[in-house]
Formats: sequence, structure tokens, C-alpha cells
Amino acid sequence: MKIPILLKLLQSCHTKATPNFPNTRSRKGDQGFTLLELIVTVLVLGILSSIAAPSWLAFINNQRVRTVNDRVLQSLRSAQSEAKRTKRDIIITFSATPVDPPTATIDTIPPSLNLSGQPQPLRVETFNAGGEIKSGTIALLTNAATTPVDTGVPANSIVFDYQGNVKKLPTDTSDSTKSKAFVVTVSPVFGGVVGGPKKCVFVETILGGMRTAEGKDPATGCP
Repeated sequence: MKIPILLKLLQSCHTKATPNFPNTRSRKGDQGFTLLELIVTVLVLGILSSIAAPSWLAFINNQRVRTVNDRVLQSLRSAQSEAKRTKRDIIITFSATPVDPPTATIDTIPPSLNLSGQPQPLRVETFNAGGEIKSGTIALLTNAATTPVDTGVPANSIVFDYQGNVKKLPTDTSDSTKSKAFVVTVSPVFGGVVGGPKKCVFVETILGGMRTAEGKDPATGCP
């Protein structure tokens, strides 16, 4: 007698516990985003992206300029050390355009030769951070251009003698009796146009003293 009563009691409890189970399951399955919610979300993401994009681009360009400027300084110091070590004159020539990655060619004077007797530079250093800096994003310029009053300075070049001293600094165009610092300027490129915050390396003295600078400041900044 007790077993049928127990079965009826269990059946009754089960029926009371899940009377709305199908309806509850249906409501949970129908949950989602409305079209208005999706539109608002997309608009908010677009606004945030438009705010963050310029700052991120400026950060990336600043890092590119800093990386290339550091490499320029290292190349100049390397050429100076090479001159002291080998007891020979070393010339470093910078070559750069907005299209190709900027480079520096380090060689001896007279030029080094290969086994066939042909000129072959000691090495060419490419300032592209192992390919991470793409062509057309960095411009590298120098203030050492060959002019009628400055024929003793090769274009975009500086020469260190066997003691690591500078053979000749560029001539000051405003006064041909004076010299000025050799400057390599690194600038970002936007759509083929050179502009934006820049950094530079100065070789200021005949003894080869070097320093870096940034920004455009008549006293201490880049030219």
C-alpha cells in the first residue's frame, strides 16, 4: 500500500516543480541584441577608434624616428672606432630618400678593394630595424652637401682620421671662414611628404664629439 502512495507523491512533486519549464527555456533562447543596440555599439566603437588612431599613429612614428636616430648615432660611433682601430681614414656616407630605407655606407680612404681589385665598401648599414620600418616612412637628411664653397666635404659624408678626429666639418654658408656641426636629421614621412617631430645627431667638434637632439629649437634642437 505504501509504494503506490509514494509514487503518486513523487509524481505530484515533479509536476509542481516544472510547470513552466518549456516557457522558461523558450524565453532564454530568445535573448539577444536589438538592431538599435548594435547600431549604438558600432557608433561608440567608431568614435573611440577615431580618438585613439591619431595618438597611436603618432606613437608609432615617434618610435620609428627614435629607432633610426639611435642607429645613425651607432653608425657614426662605429665609423669613428673603426678609424682608431685600423689607423686609417674612414668615411661614412648617408644615403636616404622617402622611397627607400635610409642607409649608411662605411668605407676606407682610399676605398677598400675586393679580390678582383674592384671597389667594395667595408659595409652598408640599413636603417630599417630588420625590415620592421617600411620604405617611405622615414627620411634621413644631412647638412653636408657639396657646394662651390664646400668642395672639401663629400655630399652627405663625414670623414674620421686615424685618431678618430673629424677631417673636415661642413662649411658655414653664411661665413665661409667658419665651420658648422655635421648634422643628420631623421624625420617621419606622411604620404610622401616629410614632416612631423624629428630627431637628429650632431657631430659638433673636430675631436668628434657627438650628441642627439629632437624638435626644432634654434639653440639646441634640430635644424
